[in-house]
Amino acid sequence: MKIDLLNFTILFIFNTAFVLGISLISAIICHLIPPKFYSEKNPLFKQRFWEFDGRTYEKILFIKLWKDKIPEAGEMIRINPFNKKRLRSLDKAYIQRFIVETCRAELVHLLIIAFYPFSFIFNPTLGDYIMATLCIITNLPCIIIQRYNRIRFLKLLERTRYVR
Repeated sequence: MKIDLLNFTILFIFNTAFVLGISLISAIICHLIPPKFYSEKNPLFKQRFWEFDGRTYEKILFIKLWKDKIPEAGEMIRINPFNKKRLRSLDKAYIQRFIVETCRAELVHLLIIAFYPFSFIFNPTLGDYIMATLCIITNLPCIIIQRYNRIRFLKLLERTRYVR
């Protein structure tokens, strides 16, 4: 199979612009949604039985080994300067805000995946497979991290409620 370098370069540039565009659009959409939507009680963000209070992520996906290596894009692009890289306070309001931000970040990554099929319009079949793989590889870990952190912070809130 011969690859036309000019077409490859054009597709590469177009796909890069597409990914950046849908990422930005997804982030903007998620910031226009009112914060009350981002609740752990919302069926979209509720803990699933198979998550076993985060143990699935620890025992099967070994999340503790890799989660800190994933960059935090929300802070980098300054759409939402709330840093989700580290827990900076044990204050109840801060933890609740952190939970909201994990929901928001999860939805951003879900929307990016949902918008991805629009790349079928301009990509050849091989490009579709490459884009699908990249889309999953780059967004699924972020979704997993948000779900894992939310479970941990909800447990933390529950513990501090009984301590006081």
